[in-house]
Amino acid sequence: MKFFLSKTITLKRLKRIDANRSVYSATGTAVGYPASIQEPSPERVQMYGGEIGNLYFCFVDIFCPVIESDEVISGGITYWVRDIKVQDFGSTQYKRLIIAKGD
Repeated sequence: MKFFLSKTITLKRLKRIDANRSVYSATGTAVGYPASIQEPSPERVQMYGGEIGNLYFCFVDIFCPVIESDEVISGGITYWVRDIKVQDFGSTQYKRLIIAKGD
């Protein structure tokens, strides 16, 4: 699994400042995680809301501490995590993230 994780990502998590404000901040344990970002097929895009050109799959190691409200930054592009699926095939385990590109 690790051989095709060719990019690195940084995760940012939403932190609450006070009752009315919040900000995304880098989580120290999630800087430089190996990942692979790929475009899904058009059929898959339709299942996730039809945002052609904005939705991607991101494959990360099973131990990556990503949650659904995180931001993923790779190559200067910011994506938002929309869904997380844990894939467990015995000795091969990874997380498949559905991410949307920000504007």
